[in-house]
Amino acid sequence: MTMHKFTDIGQFRQVVRALRSNHDYKGPDENGDPKYEHTSPYPTVMFEGTVKLHGTNAAIVKYADGHIEFQGRNRVLSLDHDNAGFMADMQAVPVERLFEDMPKFDDFCAIYGEWYGEWCGGNIQKGVAISGMEKRFVAFAVRIDGEYMNSNLLQVIPSALHDPEMRRIYTIRDFETFQLAIDFEKPEAAQEEMIKLTEQVEAQCPVGKFFGQEGIGEGIVWQGWHKDQRYIFKVKGDKHSVTKVKKLAEVDVEAIANMREFVEYAVTENRLKQGLKVMEEAGHPLERPSTGHYLRWVVTDILKEEADTLAENGIDTTKIGKYISEKAKVFWFETVDKI
Repeated sequence: MTMHKFTDIGQFRQVVRALRSNHDYKGPDENGDPKYEHTSPYPTVMFEGTVKLHGTNAAIVKYADGHIEFQGRNRVLSLDHDNAGFMADMQAVPVERLFEDMPKFDDFCAIYGEWYGEWCGGNIQKGVAISGMEKRFVAFAVRIDGEYMNSNLLQVIPSALHDPEMRRIYTIRDFETFQLAIDFEKPEAAQEEMIKLTEQVEAQCPVGKFFGQEGIGEGIVWQGWHKDQRYIFKVKGDKHSVTKVKKLAEVDVEAIANMREFVEYAVTENRLKQGLKVMEEAGHPLERPSTGHYLRWVVTDILKEEADTLAENGIDTTKIGKYISEKAKVFWFETVDKI
């Protein structure tokens, strides 16, 4: 079985660097190495923000031969090895209708409900407005033959909002969305508006409110396109942030004095709790024999997401894993020994 995983969603600072780098790229030089020159102003790009839901990752994938698969974050699901009952509940839904108006594809078409469009509610995650609600799948992205489609394509997906037959399936654009023009000449100017909107979502989740549920939301995912290139980043509120930053949408890499300070910055309780959910989704029991799987995920996740911070502060990535593991191991043992 082939997995078609959704690309990880990064940070604002990483999008700023990626877009500027792409803008300044002038092709290969005489030695075949990439050549960068800043010869024109950076663009202003319109970004659409959608509510980031706090649930578990899911996807529905249709292949060219007509068969349909259900996926979690890292594995293809089966009724015997499901994820929070996602595949079992989808058996009552005519999911083939989701693909009726999609463009033609040669290999596969995947409808993702990962990160901010998630299999959410019920008892999957706690402490947010959508906890305790009837479980719902909220689609947020479409990928066809390896290419991500513009979010406008979500409009062709039939949802329960307009079609009762599609029970408990929605698209993220069925709910409140946000618009923000980001000038990449001075991207820090957009932070104030990002902070304001994120705090509004955290104070009252728009999706929860839509269904009559009061409570906090997780944050906003922002997505924009420039020259056929997709740029996407997430901004979480203080209660869900996995790093301790002074600004919700940090542009510049925060100075980290040493490894211990970096561990305090990056190895937060929210990230450690996120790792517990990842273990469950991957089928690893929350028991001591799974310790290695858990520690590897925490270290890998931090090294990947904070690569620029580590590089900027000259922290040796071959040594920092030890310090990350020390703190993560304490949390892991305290948690699994109580279960």
